Amino acid sequence: MQRINTTVEQLQKRFETLTPAPRISNSFKTLVTEGNINPDEIIALIRLEPLLATRIMREANQLENARQGGYTSIEQAATAVGFERMYDLLGIYSYQYCDETEDVSSYSPEAWKRAVTCAVCMESLAAKHKLDPHEAYSIGLLHSLASAISEAEAHKNEVAEGAPFGHLNSRLKSFGSSGLSYTLFRSWGFPDSFTDPVRFQYSPLDCITTGKMACLLKLSKWITGVIRESDELPDQEMGPDLLVLNLLGEGEQTLWNLVTDVSDCLQRADAILQGKYCFV
Repeated sequence: MQRINTTVEQLQKRFETLTPAPRISNSFKTLVTEGNINPDEIIALIRLEPLLATRIMREANQLENARQGGYTSIEQAATAVGFERMYDLLGIYSYQYCDETEDVSSYSPEAWKRAVTCAVCMESLAAKHKLDPHEAYSIGLLHSLASAISEAEAHKNEVAEGAPFGHLNSRLKSFGSSGLSYTLFRSWGFPDSFTDPVRFQYSPLDCITTGKMACLLKLSKWITGVIRESDELPDQEMGPDLLVLNLLGEGEQTLWNLVTDVSDCLQRADAILQGKYCFV
């Protein structure tokens, strides 16, 4: 048990110093430099940044007066912490590490692209299956946080023997990146309706609380793999999980059609990064 606790502890420490992928980081700095205080435009950008979204959701769920059941979406959390606090977090997050050039690692562009793609998939599927699209989007955006943290660290220094992440890969094999993400979110006060789909993202049929959302997450991960041409799922070449599809009343062709819809949504996200907020 100590090994698990130590691993999560190190992930938490690395999370605090992790910086966004370069492109989204530049967009945040531009927004702050221009003094942009339009709530809609700020939320639009936060929805594209997993690290800041996590910080805002963490702060909201740790409030003394947090609502019963907690906050499961970026929008709910932003409302709970208030606009002024949200803007402060954005400004601090954009610039607090700009003078530290040695001991800082970045969220990799590929991990960021996968997170946003999965979030868009989740939002699209949730709307169709009468689940909260904002909650689904947030789960899709943050579901692989632990994996992204370890990926950033490994990219920075190849994980030297004896370093804090020296045994992370073997730990991920036994405990699972989904389990690490689940433990992180639980330690930060995220509600069960958010954490359970994350925990069961690879085995959604085992989730007895929010099984439908967990099923959507597994399908969204498959679609993400197709769009991003990544080998994230071992069974990607075999197609999506047919049992999950049948339980949801979906056909495989529906998911292939969704690939096109998600690609269109990603183009709108790209426009937001260029400052064209009218696409929201």
